[in-house]
Amino acid sequence: MSIVNQIPHLPLRLIFKNLPAFPIDIEGMLDTLARLAIRAEQATQAKQGLTETFTINGVTDVAYTFLFGGTAATPAADASSTLMQLLRENPARVLTALFEKPLHEGGDAFGSSYVAGTPNPVSLDDPKQFSMSWTTFPAVYQAGLPFLPVWASSLIDADSATAQFWPMVAQHGFAYNLLIAEKVTPSKVDALRSKFQLIWTSDLDASSAAGNLYVIDMSRFEAFKPQSVGGAIRFTPATVTLLTQDPGTKALTPIAILVSGYLGQGLQLFTRATAADGAWLYALQAAKTSITVFGIWIGHVYHWHLVTAAMQMTMFNTLPTDHPIYQLLAPQSKYAIPFADVLLLLWAYIAPPTSISTPFQFLELANGYGAGRSYFDDDPKTTLASLGLVEADFTLKTPWDQYPVVQRLLAVWGLTETYVNSYIQTTYQTDASVAGDRFLQAWIAASSAPDGGNIRGLPEMNTRTALASVLTSLIYRVTVHGISRLNSTANPALTFVANFPHCLQLHDIPDPSLPLDPKALLAYLPNTKTISEAINFYFTFVFSTPYEPFIPLSGVDTALFFPGGATDPRNLALMQFRNGLAGFINDYQPECPQRFQWPLNIET
Repeated sequence: MSIVNQIPHLPLRLIFKNLPAFPIDIEGMLDTLARLAIRAEQATQAKQGLTETFTINGVTDVAYTFLFGGTAATPAADASSTLMQLLRENPARVLTALFEKPLHEGGDAFGSSYVAGTPNPVSLDDPKQFSMSWTTFPAVYQAGLPFLPVWASSLIDADSATAQFWPMVAQHGFAYNLLIAEKVTPSKVDALRSKFQLIWTSDLDASSAAGNLYVIDMSRFEAFKPQSVGGAIRFTPATVTLLTQDPGTKALTPIAILVSGYLGQGLQLFTRATAADGAWLYALQAAKTSITVFGIWIGHVYHWHLVTAAMQMTMFNTLPTDHPIYQLLAPQSKYAIPFADVLLLLWAYIAPPTSISTPFQFLELANGYGAGRSYFDDDPKTTLASLGLVEADFTLKTPWDQYPVVQRLLAVWGLTETYVNSYIQTTYQTDASVAGDRFLQAWIAASSAPDGGNIRGLPEMNTRTALASVLTSLIYRVTVHGISRLNSTANPALTFVANFPHCLQLHDIPDPSLPLDPKALLAYLPNTKTISEAINFYFTFVFSTPYEPFIPLSGVDTALFFPGGATDPRNLALMQFRNGLAGFINDYQPECPQRFQWPLNIET
C-alpha cells in the first residue's frame, strides 16, 4: 500500500476558525493554469459571436466592442503566465503569496491592481440591451429572443417584475444551489414581525399560521462595505424579502423588502403596496443581487468547492492508493484543489465581478457562514428540512415542479445515493468491517481535526450507514457541480445579467417614494464592464469542454474505477450511475442533451 505525497493547507485557522482547510497543490496549479489557457481559447468563438448591434449613450457598435473593447484582452493571460513561471522557478514564493494574499485588501499576489474588462464602462440605456451578452454562436441570441420582452419588462413594469421574481430564482438557480426560501414558522415569526413592524398586519400573522409566509434572508451582507473596482462601485446590498404563497397555485409573491448597506446604513423598507413603482423595481433588483452573490460564493463555492477540497485533501493524505475508498473517490477528486489555489492568486482576473473583490473578503464571508455548520447541513435534504420546505407546498403535478431547482438537485442526490449504497453493500459486508478499517478511521479523524480538514459533524465511522452518508454527501457535491457546465443552465437566463445581477454599481439606497425612471434604475445595475466579466465567467463554464467527462466518450462501460472488470458489482453500480446521469441530462436539456459536457470532477 502507498500513500501519495502529503497535501498541505494554508495556516488560516487563527483568523478563520470556521473555514474548512484550504489545501495547496503546487504541481496541480501548473496543470490548472495550462488548462485554463486552453479554456480561454475555447470560449473565444462564442465571444466573437457577440455580433448584434446596440446604441448606448449615442454610440453604435457591436456587443463585442462594448463588452471587450474590440480586441482580445491579454492582462489575465499575462498574469497567468507570470504565475506559471513563478511556480516553476520559486514555488516557495507562491506558498508565501497564498498565505499573504488573503491578508491584504487589494491587488493580486504579485502587486498588480489591474482588473480585466472594457476600458470605458457605461450603463445601459434600455433594459433590452442586457441581451448584448447573448452570443450568436451558438444561437443563444435567437433562443433568447422570445424571452426578451418579458425579462426586459422586469425593469420597467412593477407588476411583471413582482410576478417574475420567484420563478426566476426557482427555475434558473441550479448553478448557484439556490435553496434559499424559508418558511416562516411560529418560532421565527416574532423576529420577522420586529423587522417588518412598520407594515406588519394581522393578515401576515394569519399567513404565517397557515404556512403561507416565506422569507429570503440575505442580511449577512451588512458585514461588507461597497468596493471600488477599476474606479467603479460594486455593492451587494443586505436584503430581507418577505413573500406570501398562494396555496392553490403555489406561487410565491414578494410583498416587502428591507434593503440596507454596511452595518445597516441607509436602511429602507419597500413594499409593493406603498413604494413607487420605480423604487419597488430597485428593491427587487437589490434582492436579486444579494441572492446572486450568495449563490456564487456560498451556494456554489462554499458548498461544492471548499468543503469538498478539504475532504479530498485528507483522503489523499490518509488513504493508500489501493484502498477501496480511494478507488471510489480519487477519479472524482482531481482539479478542485489547484483551481481554488489559482482563484486566490489570480482573483482580480478570474473571479466573477461581485463586490467580494478580494480573497480576504471571500474568506470572511465563508468563515461567517461556516460558524456552527455541520458537514451534513450542506446536503439538500437537510437544507430543505432546516428551511421548513416540504414537497406538498411546491407541487402541482409532479414533485417539486414549482421549485425546479429543488427537483433537479434532489434527482442528482438520488442517483448519487443509489450508487454509494450499492458500492457500500459490496465493499463492506458488515458494520464491523467499517469500524475495523483503520485507514477509513484515519481519514475521518483527519477530516474532523481542527488542524486537519476542520470539518464539523462527521459521524463516528462504525456503521455502513454512517459511511454511506459521508460518501453520498461528498460525491454529490462533486457530481452536481457539473450542472453548471450545461448550456441551458447559463443561457439565456443567467447571461441576461439583470436576471441575476452580480453587483449594483451605486451604493445609495433610494427612498421608497422615489419614482425612479428606467434610465435611473439602469444606473444602479451592472454596466458594460461588469457584464463583460460576468460573461467571461459564464462562457468559461459552458463553452469549454470538460477535462474529463463524467460519461466517457467511449461509453459507460469503459474507464471503470474498480478492478474486476464490467462484472464487478461496484463497476455495475458506476455504469448505472452514468446511465442515470445521461437520462437526467436528456430530460434537463432535451433539445441538445450535452451528455459529454458534464465533467467528472470540479474543474472551475
